[in-house]
Amino acid sequence: MRFGDYIRDVRRQLNWTQPEAAREIGIEQSYLSKLESGKSYPSEDVFSSIIGRYSIDVSTLNQSLFPAELDRLRDITQVREFILKSEQQQAKRAQVLLVSGTVALALGGACLGAASLAKESEDVLYQYRSTGMVTEASNLDQAAGADVSADPAGSTEEAPQSNTEFIFLEDYRDVVFSEDTPDGTQTWRLIGGTTRTVQSPLRWFMIPGAALVFCAIGLFVMSYRYR
Repeated sequence: MRFGDYIRDVRRQLNWTQPEAAREIGIEQSYLSKLESGKSYPSEDVFSSIIGRYSIDVSTLNQSLFPAELDRLRDITQVREFILKSEQQQAKRAQVLLVSGTVALALGGACLGAASLAKESEDVLYQYRSTGMVTEASNLDQAAGADVSADPAGSTEEAPQSNTEFIFLEDYRDVVFSEDTPDGTQTWRLIGGTTRTVQSPLRWFMIPGAALVFCAIGLFVMSYRYR
């Protein structure tokens, strides 16, 4: 907003005509008309008189005016102090944004560097097969096999079949190995192997690395705007 438009709006809010306002301020009506139209700008004494008679808050006024208007009023002490304070605040914001952007860029670069070092590796999985659990009961059944076959009753009931199981192990445990469990002994036999590709966990650093780099660019742009 222009300075002239601002003081004209305040005068109208006070329900003052230009002659009445000029009389209150202590200036000619023609001079007040030039101030409101933007053809002229006040001296420090006239500015202080306008602020006092209109009960204008200087901070609100300065925040409402265009930057170009503030430059035209720079010779006025109150406006100049506001401009200097604003410039210092902007310089501080720019510095904070610049430092934050530098940190984000460094972290992003470190993450991308770690991701670039990620390499795939391969390991072998050994496949074993087992035909079932050997229990004490099954050993007794095998020992009595001859008597069962000679049963005069001619029983036709078949012995239960074991379930075949497969497992993959990362460690090689010989061609055949056995495991003792509370339920019995289970024997495993090697039947082959397969190669598995293992991705390095460092590759996930690519995502935060790219995000940090984009964040750093945004912070640098904002820092430039505050300069």
